[in-house]
Amino acid sequence: MAFQPAAKLTNRTFVGLIVAQFLAGFNDQALHAAGMFYAIHQGILTEAQAISLMPILFYAPWAIFCTAAGHLADHYSKTYTLIFWKIAEIVIALIALAGFYLGTGQGMAVGAWIVLSTVFLMGTHAAFFAPAKYGAMPEILQPHVLSRGNGILESTTFLAAILGTVAGGMLSFQFRDKEEWIGIILIGLAVFGAVASFLIAYLPAANPTRILPKNIFKPLFENLKVLFTSKPLALSALGIAFFIFMVSYMRATMYMHGQTRNPHWDEFKTSLVVATVALGVALGSPLAGYLSGGKVELGLVPLGCLGMIAATLLAGFEIDHTGMLIAALVIIGFFSGFYMVPLYTNLQHRAPKASKGDLVATSNFINVTGAIAASILFFLLVQASRFVGITPMVPQVDRDAVGSVDSIVRKDKHGPIIELVIDTDEGLNRYYRAKKGSPQPHIDPEDWIEEEVIDFDDDLLEVFSSRLQKGDRVIVSKYTLHGVTHYYLRPEGQPLKPVYNNEGLPRYLFLGAAVMTLVILWLLCRKLPDFFVRTLFWLKSIGTFQLKAVGMQHLPTHGPVLLATNCEGLDDSLQLVSVTDRYTEVVLVEPHVNQNGGLLRKAAMKTSLLLMSGHITPEQWAKAREKALAALNKGDMLAIGVTHPDHDAEIDAFIAQLRAQTGALLIPVFCGPLDPLASKPRVRVVFGDAAPEGATVADLRREINNLADWIRKNDDIAGAVAH
Repeated sequence: MAFQPAAKLTNRTFVGLIVAQFLAGFNDQALHAAGMFYAIHQGILTEAQAISLMPILFYAPWAIFCTAAGHLADHYSKTYTLIFWKIAEIVIALIALAGFYLGTGQGMAVGAWIVLSTVFLMGTHAAFFAPAKYGAMPEILQPHVLSRGNGILESTTFLAAILGTVAGGMLSFQFRDKEEWIGIILIGLAVFGAVASFLIAYLPAANPTRILPKNIFKPLFENLKVLFTSKPLALSALGIAFFIFMVSYMRATMYMHGQTRNPHWDEFKTSLVVATVALGVALGSPLAGYLSGGKVELGLVPLGCLGMIAATLLAGFEIDHTGMLIAALVIIGFFSGFYMVPLYTNLQHRAPKASKGDLVATSNFINVTGAIAASILFFLLVQASRFVGITPMVPQVDRDAVGSVDSIVRKDKHGPIIELVIDTDEGLNRYYRAKKGSPQPHIDPEDWIEEEVIDFDDDLLEVFSSRLQKGDRVIVSKYTLHGVTHYYLRPEGQPLKPVYNNEGLPRYLFLGAAVMTLVILWLLCRKLPDFFVRTLFWLKSIGTFQLKAVGMQHLPTHGPVLLATNCEGLDDSLQLVSVTDRYTEVVLVEPHVNQNGGLLRKAAMKTSLLLMSGHITPEQWAKAREKALAALNKGDMLAIGVTHPDHDAEIDAFIAQLRAQTGALLIPVFCGPLDPLASKPRVRVVFGDAAPEGATVADLRREINNLADWIRKNDDIAGAVAH
């Protein structure tokens, strides 16, 4: 029997996917970080070069192979795709082990470059694994538990990335000059993850007849067109890309902040501080999934945005207080779960079944573009800050010493220099010691310059050149920053590079992040104008009913749509609106004037609710028709209640005129409780098949009643057949 989507999160397939993807994400980032530190320690890359190169190595495959990754996820069983790449992960870890082993011998540089190549391979692994992982979720879980499942998926994915990054640094520190143990540990984790992937039940291929085109870029452009012409998918893709943009931007901001501390934060401490975001994500994502109930709760997105705005403002104003900064980072992580879970769930749920993997891969391509844009923006903001004086230039004293290197002491055989003696042209031995160095007994104490830091200038174009050696001609300059004197070493003949005081910039970068989040919230509200009405309704209805949408596959993702409903009041109208992922205007016919609703009613009337109550005149119908026509012509949806027989003639004419002028699809929708007397009733919104041309109000009312009868008899299987 073919695998059926599960109604609970405790099923074997979901557990196997979560374990396999967590270990995959952990290994991806652990090897990413360990490879970076290894390249630095081996001397083939400087710290600045490694920080710039590693993201390119890891994320380039996401753009290069996005078409192939999406194609394979749809053409073959997602189960087989996941298992294949988990086994490939073992092979990549074995290659990394070989690189670490070779790096201990004469093939030091070769070994290091082999390790760097595995970062690219792990990026390839992630690029192919992600579309199958996200595309499989709607096949593994029924729609009413998909949000909760995504909460756990996002939480574990983010935790794996953060913990893997921290672990990579810790392993590099613990196994310095014994890095082959890092490879052994990664192999063990990869094997365990591969075993977990065999728990995933067989999922049939979504589109087995599809052929990979010769022009691999053509599907990318076609998928981009699908994403941006579908309003729900465009909303999700834009929101997710912005989040990836912000992750890259904030990470760069935190690294800069760590470098402005006195003393500087090392990579390990910076990673630990950044890792506190994972604590917030671990709390926020599962909670967002739980609070979404049995549907995609887009009303959580504005709440997530507002929380992130408040937290980034707090981080900006309290950036010099590490405790408050960490608290702000936790809050950012918490509310990012509210932001991300609904958007990812909506992308998975609304992408066509035959091309889910393809569209997820295309979304990843957009995400990589967002990450690159963040790097470019960060660079431009740093340059602009120098121009306007936010980061002033630090005065330097050039030629503190000019001469030949006499002796060098490093922290370890590939580590940073901690002691340096220069035989100056004046015939003096100038001794420079880093803070953690120890004085050499043969140096005259009068020549010591203690408790200072040495900075080295390694140009990106000199990646393959030899490192500093005895006899090299050098110049030492110095500058004072934050009360500490820094010594800057460069080859003789190379011009002095300016130094800037970046201490005040991270504050402005955090405040800029708040502004950018506010802008994306505005853009998202442009695509879904009733966003805040959904949020208010969600807040009002917490714990009052269990809402689930059924038959969302009948609801088009673009084009004008008329929804004929049995909704008679504000609450059931908003229940209908809240389960849709497109902007929906509601024509609410109330025979009796109802003043209940307060703030929510006023907000709805300003955005999406057209209320006609009491004695309804022909002028009111004409005005409603004008507004409805404008909405449908924009490609939005319009809902109207058809339960009042007194208005059958007017509603028949209303619907007929709108369909004639817009060609709108007409869909009957039942919305109501299955057990109205329960303390927390089970409310279902059921979308039916499109009504034929010429369908009357009586026909629609009959179909709505049929939907009500069907859901009352089949609610236990509705989740499985709804998708």
